[in-house]
Amino acid sequence: MTLMVVMTLSMTFSVTFAQTTDNRIAEELQAIVSEEHADSGLVSLGAAISQNRVHLATAVSGERETGSGVPVSVDDKWHIGSVTKSMTATMIARLVERGVLQWDTTVGDILTDSRVRPEWRDATLSQLLNHIGGAKTDFPWRIQSLHPEEGAERDALRKEEVLKILEKSPSYQPGTDFEYSNVGYTIAAVLATTQTGKSWEDLMREEVFQPLRLSSGGLGPPVDENETMEQPRGHKTTWFRGPRAVTTDTDNSPIMGPAGMIHMSLEDLSAYANEHLLGSQGESELLSAQTFERLHEPGMEDYTYGWILALNNSWANEHQVLYHNGSNGFWFALLVIIPELQISIAVTTNDGDLRPARKSAWNIVRHMTAFLIENPDI
Repeated sequence: MTLMVVMTLSMTFSVTFAQTTDNRIAEELQAIVSEEHADSGLVSLGAAISQNRVHLATAVSGERETGSGVPVSVDDKWHIGSVTKSMTATMIARLVERGVLQWDTTVGDILTDSRVRPEWRDATLSQLLNHIGGAKTDFPWRIQSLHPEEGAERDALRKEEVLKILEKSPSYQPGTDFEYSNVGYTIAAVLATTQTGKSWEDLMREEVFQPLRLSSGGLGPPVDENETMEQPRGHKTTWFRGPRAVTTDTDNSPIMGPAGMIHMSLEDLSAYANEHLLGSQGESELLSAQTFERLHEPGMEDYTYGWILALNNSWANEHQVLYHNGSNGFWFALLVIIPELQISIAVTTNDGDLRPARKSAWNIVRHMTAFLIENPDI
């Protein structure tokens, strides 16, 4: 396959994301967020909701650090873990639309290193982004000690770790099985960076953050500019003690960043989801309707380019629900879109206790979806 590298500047376009003046939704969201925060014991909890291209409300409850007395705010930034995956897929979709890559671009098309085993060479970009590319779930644990600074060193080390994976046999023949894989997303990102000559980090800024005006979007946990607890801290919970704050640089290795390393505000996360809702209606300037259709069409295990299809949802009137959650062990995020209802809901917490985090997040999603369905006049 011959690929043409097309070098273009990322364009920022006008994103339609109005604000509602109806307080009823904000009051309802704040009530359920506060209730779930109190019931769950999580350090903090936040949620944002949009519908029909309108930002309806953001609500938060809790502290930036347990015991600090410093409350979270609606403008705070949150680590979104594997919700990053749909953003990486969206970035790659932009490159595909410009002809820089193709969905059937293979590992062998771009990575010509002799260490790449023949069994890997036909694995496609699409397969890697849908967890059917032959990659195992995670990198060896030793990479968690690797935290190179952003730039040439990180790019080189990420590619080297990918090549170490590719010089061994895949977990299964690509395209024949499903295995959720942080490794697969990292391989896909290395294909994109090798082809463009740009880092994954720069590609995310140029192809997702800047076009959508996601000004709070960043990499790794949110950090303070003045070391005065301006942002929430992640927290680790163990069975023998409650949540304990971790430092603002505590995260998985950036080697696997393309699978789960982004942070942003709740409103920006909602705006990102809103663009996928627009795209499903053919009204997005970011990508074509055909591309969004591909990104939302479920494959094996109902997975699709960083989204999961859920149909067992009487609370959503049996409409198709697309979602993804994510955690690096210190934060948790859930992003849900319901294209037919044009609803998106984002829920975040700075607490790594996954059981109550998942429960509260889904309780908020179900409650607010039902509320909007029951109150169509709002």
